[in-house]
Amino acid sequence: MLIRNCAITLAAFGTAAWLGAAGPSTVPVPLSVSPPASAVALPSGLDNYNSKQYLTIRDCIRLGLQQNLDIGIQRLNPVIAAADILAAEGIFDVNWRTSMNEARAKRPGGVSSVSSGFVASPAVTARTDVFETGFTGKSPIGTTYDVGMNIQRLDSQGSSGRTLQWSAFTGIELTQPLAKGFGWEVNTFDIRVARKSKDISYMQFVQQVMQTVATIESSYYDIIYDYENVRVKQQSVGLALRFLDESKKRFEVGTMSRLDIVQAEAEVAQREGDLIDAMRTLDLHQAAFKQLISRDVVPLRDALVVPVDRPSVVPRVLNPLDNIRAGLENRPEYMQRRLELERSHIYVKYYRNSLLPGVDLTGSYGFNALSAGNPQNDWTRLDNNMNSIYGAQFPAWAAGVVVTVPLGNDTARGNYRHWKIAVEQALLSLKKTEQDIIVGVDSAAIQVQAKSKLIVSRQAATRLQEETLRAEEEKLKAGTSTTFVVLRIQRDLTDARVNELRAIAAYNPALVALELKDGTILKRAGVAIEAE
Repeated sequence: MLIRNCAITLAAFGTAAWLGAAGPSTVPVPLSVSPPASAVALPSGLDNYNSKQYLTIRDCIRLGLQQNLDIGIQRLNPVIAAADILAAEGIFDVNWRTSMNEARAKRPGGVSSVSSGFVASPAVTARTDVFETGFTGKSPIGTTYDVGMNIQRLDSQGSSGRTLQWSAFTGIELTQPLAKGFGWEVNTFDIRVARKSKDISYMQFVQQVMQTVATIESSYYDIIYDYENVRVKQQSVGLALRFLDESKKRFEVGTMSRLDIVQAEAEVAQREGDLIDAMRTLDLHQAAFKQLISRDVVPLRDALVVPVDRPSVVPRVLNPLDNIRAGLENRPEYMQRRLELERSHIYVKYYRNSLLPGVDLTGSYGFNALSAGNPQNDWTRLDNNMNSIYGAQFPAWAAGVVVTVPLGNDTARGNYRHWKIAVEQALLSLKKTEQDIIVGVDSAAIQVQAKSKLIVSRQAATRLQEETLRAEEEKLKAGTSTTFVVLRIQRDLTDARVNELRAIAAYNPALVALELKDGTILKRAGVAIEAE
């Protein structure tokens, strides 16, 4: 039921097919020749990349689900858990056994006591051949059974001559626990624990997929910000160079001092350093992003990942209560805690049964046969044995009760106490996870709302700063301002533009974080995960 509730049914890319790919290529998407119209405009100075790879955010998610090594590792855990279920189910396998033994013995002569006195017993040489075959197994309620046949051939040689004797038994032996070891819940313990463990590993896999998708989306928006940040830094350098050029002209005509030129040159050097730092950040994020979407980053080292999608600046209408409800329904961590609680209850029931004494009902029923005769008719004697068994001529049965009472039973009591406490711990973990989801969703919603408002504020600040710079440049031309003031306002404009970019870049990852917290990230990304 939990798995069915967790499965997300909307699928745009058919994730099951992606995850089942046997050998994904190291460069799964061909490099585009021409950029899409919506691609992010690239700043100059990216000559260290030989090619460009234009990707939508859906492309990156698809590649990540195909290629990401963390997902590849995690997706094998449910497969391993499924193998553990198969191994646990083997407890009810039917086992066929067969054996053949030959034994030879030479017994010395002696004296035997009889009613009339003592008589001498001669030395005897004997050979015994034993053949056994049958089937053994166990039922889900604890019944153990052994159905088989035993055939013995005794060939002895003494002073009175040679004796040949065949004996056989065919029947069934049963043992049925009535206390300890009785019942379906006890005897299917390993199977049910293995199934819960598989469900837990599946939830962990879903959580890994969700986290990977969130990381890819956030990193995608980071790269968009990196491009825009480089562009702003380049514009800032351009402003500083233009101002330096104008200052040199004014210096030549005597309207500016040498100190003004030095200040302008220092500002150019400072902004070029900022540009170098922005380029370094872009390169680092490119390398990390390629690892997210590729199993082998070597073929992508010289490729420049170019985002096609633009970040959203449209505020999303939120209802935190709906988000909290969605989180409690969809978050795999919450479902994992519920499964762990259910698994702990399985252990409690099993070890509660182990506190009981052993009371086993035993019984057997079968048919005997014994035939002795002339060694010349060896196999005829065996045939007579089989005929008497088939004819049910010599039935035999037995029944009894075996009681086993452990004195102390510390192991069972300790295990039962352990899992009683583990159930309490699992309940607390479930409650804590529930609280974490509620608080996490609320916090993520607050972040989204705050960052959406921050975008408007930052956009207004940039617009006002541009107007301030234009006004101050006019004052400088009129001789009523200074180089220092203009450079400071230029720097303030650059900071305002960067802050606007950061606000936009932070808003979209905040949306991603909210989708991760309320468990809807896979649905919104168009990803479906089907339980195997």
